[in-house]
Amino acid sequence: MRTIINALVFVTCESALILGLTAGRPIVARAQNADVYHPAGEENPVSGKEDFMNHCAPCHGDNGKGNGPELKVLPDIHPTDLTNITLKNGGVFPAQKVADMIDGRKSVPSHKRFDMPFWGVNFQQEGKEFTPASEARAKARIDALVAYIESIQRH
Repeated sequence: MRTIINALVFVTCESALILGLTAGRPIVARAQNADVYHPAGEENPVSGKEDFMNHCAPCHGDNGKGNGPELKVLPDIHPTDLTNITLKNGGVFPAQKVADMIDGRKSVPSHKRFDMPFWGVNFQQEGKEFTPASEARAKARIDALVAYIESIQRH
């Protein structure tokens, strides 16, 4: 039952985000930015930074400090400042914990899942969801995001 509720909440939040992103924009701009929130099977990111800019920066900001442009569109979201994760963890970057937060399919009590998509699901290859190859691809993308987030840490 919880899985169904989480899926419904995710779909509702993602729909609101998509509507917010497209509202009031010219059709040409929508066509140019159309791949930002499409399923992962339609994308071929080159790096974790590229995935970050496409998927995380709208809320967390280009600099990762939690000040993205979607804060003006989506009420009551409070993105984390991703640049001080190491500082909050005694100088150690908790890579697995960050990967779990991004993936979203494991319970992370301190992370409110209504605010962030389940990238472990979104990064699945369309039509091949949850196959070993698709899971490996999603994990690789999450690992690349984790490496990028680690690279923007303040020390």
